Amino acid sequence: MLAHRLEANETAHDLPRDQSGADSPAPGWTSGHAVLDAHLPQGALSQAALHEIEPLRATDMPCLTGFAFALLSRLFTMAPIVWCVTSRQVGDYGHLYAYGLQRYGLSPSQIIFAKVDHPLHLHFALEEALKSDGVAAVMGEGPLPDFTGSRRLSLLAKTHNRPCLLLNPQVGDGKGSAAQTRWQVQPLPGVTDPLDPFGPGLPTWSVALARSRGGRQTSQPRRIVWNEQTLSFCEASTFSNTAVPENAGQSGSYTTALVGRTG
Repeated sequence: MLAHRLEANETAHDLPRDQSGADSPAPGWTSGHAVLDAHLPQGALSQAALHEIEPLRATDMPCLTGFAFALLSRLFTMAPIVWCVTSRQVGDYGHLYAYGLQRYGLSPSQIIFAKVDHPLHLHFALEEALKSDGVAAVMGEGPLPDFTGSRRLSLLAKTHNRPCLLLNPQVGDGKGSAAQTRWQVQPLPGVTDPLDPFGPGLPTWSVALARSRGGRQTSQPRRIVWNEQTLSFCEASTFSNTAVPENAGQSGSYTTALVGRTG
């Protein structure tokens, strides 16, 4: 049980509130991709906020894990990361290959894995993890909470100065949310790794910032790649021998997905 791994500082029944004696806000963290960072409030993601990541299509869900861990690696910390996931998600997509985290600069020993049987248990586990001392970040994979639940997570993230990332398998569920950002991610064929030209290529995604409180949405998805040498996101053309078209990664369905998602 997660409760045996983490010590809660508040009861789950009390609505989280900001505390006058709380530590000063944690600094923001960047993706390393100049264009995406320019769309974020003050040029960085808040370390004391709720962030959502969703696939363009349900079949794109597996690529979200790599993208999320790449983002979290930019925190540059060895503190534990709590990953809460429903048993349904594990049944659909399998367990994490722990040693794959090394390309994102993370150690498998940093991950505290908590599997729950019900979405409501997922939201409870996320709240308890956010209240716990010594945790760098909390990530949840499963159905999003309702607006009240997302507000609780947002306030807990703010109160305890640690980010909460939600990986949402329900594409376009239309729920209102208190999240600061919402990312839409689609996998792309890996661009050639200059250090291993015959390998499968570098992790590559089409990424859109569909929501950014205090910032602005991206006008079109960006084709980005993970550079494990610098531990940062870069434009895919940096590694590709061919120019990236201006409409790279765009599709009619992507445009539709970005319209009307203001909740």
